[in-house]
This record gives sequence, structure tokens and C-alpha cells, in this order.
Amino acid sequence: MSNSLFSGDKDWKANACLNWSHDAIGLYIEGYREAADKLVHDVVESGINQDILVFPISFLYRQYIELQLKHIIRESRILLEEGASFPEHHRIGDLWNTANSLMARIIKDHDQSIKDYITKADVQAIKTIITEFVKVDPESFAFRYPKDKKGNNNLDGIQYINLRKLHEQMEVLKEKLDKYYLCVSLLRDFQNEMRANYGP
Repeated sequence: MSNSLFSGDKDWKANACLNWSHDAIGLYIEGYREAADKLVHDVVESGINQDILVFPISFLYRQYIELQLKHIIRESRILLEEGASFPEHHRIGDLWNTANSLMARIIKDHDQSIKDYITKADVQAIKTIITEFVKVDPESFAFRYPKDKKGNNNLDGIQYINLRKLHEQMEVLKEKLDKYYLCVSLLRDFQNEMRANYGP
């Protein structure tokens, strides 16, 4: 595989390291979001290529949302002792509903004080941003292909997308979703510590 597209080379600074993490989903999540952020920065700074980079930027942000929600769902189910699965579909509206429902159960069964950290305003902000994405790209195809499976234009009716504004909204969403993940992660750490000290 030394001549493969997917192999290392002598310029080690360009070598990406794979398979070093026992759970790489976080790397995927941050990778998609970071790539989108860098592309937006490039467009805003240069003032060019917005009409072609809008597609990968929007797809990368959507993929970030999908994976972050699936991550939250998986970790929530582990905490609630319901396995370690997440839905295999791409419907981020449904994923958000599942993640939020699981958090409501976590608050009820594990820590009521989370309600003071994840506020109603946080929940509404997440819902509003995800709903906007769902209206435009419900199944994760609109920014990958110009037409749907029936031959209809995927982005009909949309004339402009301001990439700076999109980035700003993604910053808001990241901050809110990070709250969800942090709560689940801390509770899982506590759960693991208790099991290590006192058994299952």
C-alpha cells in the first residue's frame, strides 16, 4: 500500500494519523465542523468562491449536526443502560427529538439540576436552527446533489445563503449541543467511577 492514495509519506507534517483513538466519533464531529469553519473563513476573507463552496460548507455543517446528535443519543442510552446504539437514518429533526427526549429522562432520573444549566432558551435555539436545516435538507441530499431522486431541484426557492450568518448560527448550535454532551459525559464518568468503586 506504499503507493496508495491513503498512505503516509516523507513530509510527516502532512501525514494524518488514524486509528489512534478508541472512539473516533469525536474526531469526525470536530473534523466536519472545523472544515466548514475554515472554508467559511476563506470565503469571508477572500470574497470569492462563495457560489461553489456553499455546497460543501452546508453539507459539512449538516454532517456535524447529525453526528453530534447521534453521539449524544448513544452516550445517553449507555447512561440509561439501554445499549449503545443510535439511529442509522439521516433525519436530523428526528435525531434531535430523540436526543432531547433522552435528556428529559436523564434530568428526571439522574439530575434535576441540569434544568438550570440547559435552559428552555437553549432548547429553543437548538430546535430553531435544526428546523431551518430540516426545511432545506431533510434527508442529507440537498447539498450533495443538485437534484433529488425524482429529478426536482433540491434547493429550489433559495436565492442566497449568507455563509457568515450560517457560521454564526453554527457557533450558537455548537455551544448549546456541547451542553447536552457535557452533562451526559459527566454523568457517565460518575457512573463509571461508582461502578469501579462499588460494583455494578
